[in-house]
Amino acid sequence: MNHAPPSSARIREERLLINHCRDFSAAYMGIQYIGWQAVDYPHTITHQTLDALFSIFETAEFEKAKQAFFLYHEAACTLVEMGRTMENEIIRTIVPKLAMLLVKSSGNRLRALSQALGRLADNCPAPDTPSFPNTITPLDIQFSSLVEKFTPPGMALPTEMQWTWKGRSLIARTETKIMGVIKFATTLDNINEIHWEAVWMEWFSKNPSGAENLVPKPVCIRDRYLFNITDELPEASPGTRYGSACIVFIPCPGYYEYPNLEGSDREQIQRSFFKSSLALGRLSSQGLFHTALIPLFHNRVQQDRRNDNGRYLWEHAGRLDQWLNSSLFPNFAASGLRDFEHIACQTKRLDLEHYTGEYLLSFILVAGSCFRNKAPHRRGTDNSQPHVDTRDLFCPDLFESLLTGVCEHYFKGLTEFETFDPAPFNIPALIEKLIEKMGRDEHMQEALRVQDQLAMDDEQFEQFLTERGVTDIPAKGEKDIILITGPHLGEFNQPISIPELIEFLFKFSAFCVSSLFLKKHHCTRNLSPG
Repeated sequence: MNHAPPSSARIREERLLINHCRDFSAAYMGIQYIGWQAVDYPHTITHQTLDALFSIFETAEFEKAKQAFFLYHEAACTLVEMGRTMENEIIRTIVPKLAMLLVKSSGNRLRALSQALGRLADNCPAPDTPSFPNTITPLDIQFSSLVEKFTPPGMALPTEMQWTWKGRSLIARTETKIMGVIKFATTLDNINEIHWEAVWMEWFSKNPSGAENLVPKPVCIRDRYLFNITDELPEASPGTRYGSACIVFIPCPGYYEYPNLEGSDREQIQRSFFKSSLALGRLSSQGLFHTALIPLFHNRVQQDRRNDNGRYLWEHAGRLDQWLNSSLFPNFAASGLRDFEHIACQTKRLDLEHYTGEYLLSFILVAGSCFRNKAPHRRGTDNSQPHVDTRDLFCPDLFESLLTGVCEHYFKGLTEFETFDPAPFNIPALIEKLIEKMGRDEHMQEALRVQDQLAMDDEQFEQFLTERGVTDIPAKGEKDIILITGPHLGEFNQPISIPELIEFLFKFSAFCVSSLFLKKHHCTRNLSPG
């Protein structure tokens, strides 16, 4: 290693930045130069080096520049790459200082700091996670042979057992309990996905994410979890079922007790939210993520046309499609997490930040639905006002308790730290904004664009409109068709109507990544964001 002192050119550049003597372009190039020097000569980093880079965030000179984000991002990434090494006492101050700066920032500064800190994630999947073959052949089996697995060997099935469909699942129940569930694939691709779900159930039974999180028991016959029923079912099946490929499991208590069901009390709701967020934190610390806590979309109709399948990427801060419908059946309940076909291993460094934000967004939306579901008929518009106002249904105290508790439990599961200070995140102010927008159905419209109409055949076009309440079917492909499908959070093709929510997600997710990084490097100093 070259132990030469820092070059005079770099020292001069640092001083110019500290004294705010550089215009935008020169400041950007100066940051890059300092970064290159730091990579080649890390031992030469001084307090002045850090002061020069942090000075970019301290001046208001660049905040209105058109490309301000890129300047802030370059400075933040340069600091993060220095801080990642944790090489000496000077460098070990970088990440805590960035975390403190993060929660005090907004706009382009916040976004740049959050995305840079998100790159600190270095967690990897647990070494014994299951592997999945590309294709799996279902075991052909008769319906009665599967049903026998609902009870222990030698025990007869209850005579009063009845069958009902719940979505694509055929459920056997008595008056007092659910005996078993047969879950069918809905598409050809989904056959593999439901097989993954059964394998993950088995894995979680051996690698629990917490005693509080209960997991169904999958049925395994001849080392197979995927089955093909060869005879008739006892009840007519819904149109969503794809063939007879299925998995079978014995549900745990509370598996179908969603927190936002009408009549759920405060304690039930909190218990469901908190045990699920704790389990998600523990999974995230292992590089495992639930990729669909609820279905989130920017635009559902464009699922097949957009590269992102219409999925909502909260980092883009776009309008959120049909938030109340998305919250109907969350993948967490009284038992804890559900629908394990959506479990995935980390593939990118930024996964931890992304899914942390997505989890918080999902919990917030489901919390909002807990209040709205007290009066599900109050929705959209009415004769007395342009949009329904349901803010009276919300309990600010409970909403704040849920969001604060979710943050605390997720943070604890992720980092194993017992304390989390919510004060710097100003959750009460966020709750006020959430109730204002989630309690008033201001944005109900979406547009079925001409190109999306032309992508459908005539039958699909008519069915799509009929399902959305259109009785007089217009001509296809002549003009955009306005549909009432909300409530949405934001106007069609516009930003989200609660920008404060996105800023909160940037702050909390990056703070979690930073805290986990510091914990892994045995640095507990200045972990508090305050």
